[in-house]
Amino acid sequence: MRISEHLLAISDSRIGTRPCDNEQAFTMVEIALSIAIVAFAMVAIIGVLPTGLQVQRDNREETIINQDGAYLLEAIRSGGLGLDELTNFVERITITNRSSIYPSRIYFGSRLPEVGQIPLTNGHFIIGMLSVPTVQGNYHGGKPVWFTNEVTALMRSISGSASQRFQSQEFRENAFTYLLTTTITPYPIFTNDISSRNPDSIARNRLKMARNVMTNLYDVRLHFRWPVNVSEEGQYQVGKREQIFRSLINGRLTQTNGAPFFPQNDPRFPNLFYFQPSTFAPLAK
Repeated sequence: MRISEHLLAISDSRIGTRPCDNEQAFTMVEIALSIAIVAFAMVAIIGVLPTGLQVQRDNREETIINQDGAYLLEAIRSGGLGLDELTNFVERITITNRSSIYPSRIYFGSRLPEVGQIPLTNGHFIIGMLSVPTVQGNYHGGKPVWFTNEVTALMRSISGSASQRFQSQEFRENAFTYLLTTTITPYPIFTNDISSRNPDSIARNRLKMARNVMTNLYDVRLHFRWPVNVSEEGQYQVGKREQIFRSLINGRLTQTNGAPFFPQNDPRFPNLFYFQPSTFAPLAK
């Protein structure tokens, strides 16, 4: 054996048998401090997690309200017909009259109607009731009668996720539900006293144009409130969150009795209203 190989073998044997002086390990105190730091961070993360989930839920609900609000506002503006899919999302519509002559009426949608209540069988009926004006005039006993209407609809999300578009009654309480109140207010027209008192300052053709526009002008407001918790008895509680959609609609608001969808001689059925944006009513005299 050569001398170099012999020296190399001796050095290897010494390295293998010599104990290492640089070996180190964590002490129990260091391990305890590390666990405490990790636990403190986990507590902070777990504490923030519910807040993050609530913010995500609020953003999702606001997105649904924005999409449903734009959809319903356009449906009312155009007098949309054929929207029969609304029967899958409207639980009930309530029309309350602020007059002792006309009693309050309640209309059910997807749930089974009770005695004296009317099922919502098509979108024609739903849009017609959501378009009922707030101020309405009629004749009773040969005398003009004015009364106000309050229209509220209990609805489930139309544009929500597929997991919330439940068709079975036993799963619908898991869907996002909101309360919609529609307010349609006609603008008042000018009186003839304006032109008679100011013959020089007001041009008559412009006055007639303004009167015609105001005759066909309506202020439409959709008031959304959520969340809604519905009990088994049909009672509901509304949360504090709300959002309002408002627009001006220029056109004629026509009135019909709902035929041929419903019988004309049934006093339970209200008058239905539909906007016709391309048609204008004549100038009121």
